[in-house]
Amino acid sequence: MTVGQLFRSMRLSLAEIGIEAARHEAALLIAARCNWSLHRVYSHPEIEVAPLQHEQLQADLQRRLKHEPIAYILGQTEFYGLGFSVGPGVLIPRADTERLVEIALEHIQTHFPPDRGVHVLDTCTGSGCVGISVAVHLAAQGRPFQLDLVDQDPVALGYARDNVQRHRLNDVAHVWQADLWPDPALSGHDRYDVILANPPYIVKADVPGLMPDVTRFEPWIALDGGADGLDFYRRLTREAVRRLKTPGLLLLEHGYDQAQAVDNLCAEAGLCNRFARYDYGGHPRVTGGWLLEV
Repeated sequence: MTVGQLFRSMRLSLAEIGIEAARHEAALLIAARCNWSLHRVYSHPEIEVAPLQHEQLQADLQRRLKHEPIAYILGQTEFYGLGFSVGPGVLIPRADTERLVEIALEHIQTHFPPDRGVHVLDTCTGSGCVGISVAVHLAAQGRPFQLDLVDQDPVALGYARDNVQRHRLNDVAHVWQADLWPDPALSGHDRYDVILANPPYIVKADVPGLMPDVTRFEPWIALDGGADGLDFYRRLTREAVRRLKTPGLLLLEHGYDQAQAVDNLCAEAGLCNRFARYDYGGHPRVTGGWLLEV
């Protein structure tokens, strides 16, 4: 079977079950399994697909037709221009979360001297994509830093460790299994310059109604934010003031309709100079605040 024939067959099968990006996903699968560029898939439909590659792609297609996320099938995804290992048991990074990285880098550059080491905590880290993306760019700038990645889920932390190694951050990044905060007796640190979090924020009753790709495969522990979606924010804002240096920055991603509620919690916790930032769709997505004095 040629690339063109296989591509058309896969595209039609994916489109039939409502996959909006059926053309792109079919091309991604073929490119990954044949070790080709997307350009080659699109521009050389006459090339024959080897029998073993065809067999693998048919198996991939069957998984996707059951709505298994393509990132799980490929074992990786792209986030903030970097590759990250993902798979069953860890939340797949979303494009909107890239704003959390951008805003963190912006404020580190603006508010912390370039020759001063910055200690960053990424809690509810999942795959580690947020903290690692920040770290890769700080390293490229030649800025001294340390990174702690924290999650309570050992499966997610397995991917975080893989991604730390993938991006060669073993000497500056540490992974901890804990409930929001690493044990200072183990980590050697009790306060941070910057705390980042993209915690679960979906209203519990809304989780079953999400897309089947999400509800059937992605871990509900990374989605369920409690009865009003704010359970983690109450803890993060209240407890972060004991974990931040002065000055110290707390940055939180949240749902598009949760900005005011999260800002109120930051104010109640005593955070100052609060601000909101918008995602690429024009919705408030990240709220931040500074601890200026204890």
